[in-house]
Amino acid sequence: MAGQREQNHDDRIATVLEQLAAQAPVQEIGYGHPKYQERLKAEGFMDDFAVPVYQNGKEAQARGLKPETIQHAAELRAGKYLGGKVEVARDTKNRVHLLYAHAKVEDRMRSLAWAPDFDTLIASIWSEMTATAH
Repeated sequence: MAGQREQNHDDRIATVLEQLAAQAPVQEIGYGHPKYQERLKAEGFMDDFAVPVYQNGKEAQARGLKPETIQHAAELRAGKYLGGKVEVARDTKNRVHLLYAHAKVEDRMRSLAWAPDFDTLIASIWSEMTATAH
């Protein structure tokens, strides 16, 4: 009889614990949660250039770029590239500046032909830079 009571008592405790678990709020993984931060890093949201890179005076973001783009952008040498369309400059703080015509809509539309995105722009400059270095 005592064994029966212990079994009933254990069953009730198990039932109560199951009910508590069912009522527990679903864990929300927000911005500060380590799992969310890991995901952001894995998706490239925390990527950064080794040195600051500027595109026409505005700081470029490494987020979402190919790893070789991030590496090559920081290693670009000063000079004119792509038929003189793009100038790469280095300042006294070793920052990289990419300069090209962009003031007018026509300038921006033309630049899409030779550099539809940042990855392509850096790859084209890198290719020309390394070809002339040999």
